[in-house]
Amino acid sequence: MTSFKCDATVLFCDIRNFTSLLEDQDPIEAVTFANDVLAVLGNEIEANGGTVDRFTGDGFLAHFGVGESEFNHAEAAIGSVLDLRERLTSINADRYRNDNLVVNTGIGVHSGEVAVGEITTGNITQVTVLGDTVNTASRVEGLTKYFSVDVLVSETTRLRLDDRFKFQKMPMKKLKGKERKVQTYWLLPTNTK
Repeated sequence: MTSFKCDATVLFCDIRNFTSLLEDQDPIEAVTFANDVLAVLGNEIEANGGTVDRFTGDGFLAHFGVGESEFNHAEAAIGSVLDLRERLTSINADRYRNDNLVVNTGIGVHSGEVAVGEITTGNITQVTVLGDTVNTASRVEGLTKYFSVDVLVSETTRLRLDDRFKFQKMPMKKLKGKERKVQTYWLLPTNTK
């Protein structure tokens, strides 16, 4: 595969308090959890035209628009987030009925140029997205903890969306490893598809 660059939207989803959710559980429970929660949420990404790039144990990295120039990837990513919220409500209702802890997530979304390429070791070849856009999406997700919200979108992504999506502008904040402060927006829970 030849590496290439393209414009895309990257989404990071992190399961909050993952360690405490599986504390004192058999390791097989982690696999069950991954299938009951992470894989189900990943299906919502794919249903909206996105790709789950990789699972990270306590979350996943996904991208929208890689190799598709005629695709509003920012809008698809936000549509996916709305579906993730709805699916998580259903998952948590089942978990609550079964006396399990509910699952909370933090989601960060950022758009921009990414590099797409293969990383190969002796036994594994993985196609992935890399670059500052990916790093920034991860840092935006990290701000969800700071602001105690579930979904934050970068200004770059926000400017690619129409007015049917409702946001709350958050205070400017410096991202870890970045020189300048960035503007983020909370995707309000009142949004529906």
